[in-house]
Amino acid sequence: MLEKTDSSFMVGIIASLPILVSPFAAPIGGKMADKYPRKLVLFFSRFSTSTVFVLMSLIVNMDISPIFLIGVLSIILGIFGGIEGPSGRNMIVDILGKKRIAQGNAWAELANGVVNAIVPALSALLLTIFTVNQMFWSLPIIGYFSSLILIYLVFFLPKQKTIKDSSSNSSIKESLIYAFNNKNIRPILILGTSTAIWGITQPLIPAYCRDILGLTGTGYSLVTSANFVGAIFGSFILIGLGAKLAKGVVMSTCMIIFSLTIFLFFIVEDPYLAGFLLFFSNIFITIWIACVFTTLQSLSEEKYMGRVVAFFMMMFGLIGIGFIVGGYLGDTIGITLTVAISSTLITLLNLIVIYFSKSYRQMKI
Repeated sequence: MLEKTDSSFMVGIIASLPILVSPFAAPIGGKMADKYPRKLVLFFSRFSTSTVFVLMSLIVNMDISPIFLIGVLSIILGIFGGIEGPSGRNMIVDILGKKRIAQGNAWAELANGVVNAIVPALSALLLTIFTVNQMFWSLPIIGYFSSLILIYLVFFLPKQKTIKDSSSNSSIKESLIYAFNNKNIRPILILGTSTAIWGITQPLIPAYCRDILGLTGTGYSLVTSANFVGAIFGSFILIGLGAKLAKGVVMSTCMIIFSLTIFLFFIVEDPYLAGFLLFFSNIFITIWIACVFTTLQSLSEEKYMGRVVAFFMMMFGLIGIGFIVGGYLGDTIGITLTVAISSTLITLLNLIVIYFSKSYRQMKI
């Protein structure tokens, strides 16, 4: 996409579409996660997503206005992604129970890290054999394969507890009021807006790697793989320490360290050091994300858990806004200044919440 448009702003717009749309679907997905069997919601969403990938592959390979139609399909992907998210994450509770949520989220992040670390490196290898257009077919193949695995889970996972309470059919507005009236949940959701600021830096990474680090193709894939290897290391830390990390001050410390290391990434010019900084930064953002899920799932009443988790996933939707803002600012005021502003805002936001929220400072699971 960067080669076609030569603009980090356009990369930000196209990449942000699924994430911009998903917040609107996430509350619906959260309500479905509270009301219906989560494993069925997850299977339906994943199968539908795979079908959209088939259409996307056809459009790309037939070269039918690919940028416009990929944008439309990306919006549809965002809808199914928003529906899928709360059910996928809260199935951990169905399987392990609340006492082992921290370990469950740690293993979930480990699985994500392993997949994300392998995919760029594998893509770099496959690009020596297949064209970029042909590689699009890997998306529906992987999607349908994961759907087959979910069929197994549908039959063999423990039955989800049915919440026989009128609140399971309550409005999304009522659930939002519950979340923000809860002194423990409220500061976590406020800090969830850090994800939008994080998103500002993301469309700048490919441009920085190309223009400053001189990386394209295989080199860029390997550097971004180092990023996801950091997630693997962070997951092992989570597995070892579990709920001990799910404390307000610890979580904010992780986010502040992340913001500082991602800033350093954008001022170094050595590819190896840049790769290490991406690796190091992703350790801490992985810990933060897993701990946010763990605290929200642990602190929420079960009848609201799907929707509370969905509200945080709505915060992830703000990453899409960050993509657009980051791409625009990167093209106008420059990459370094844009990242410096982002890192400063993340640090200030966390310090402010720590200072004003006693419940957040004392929070532990």
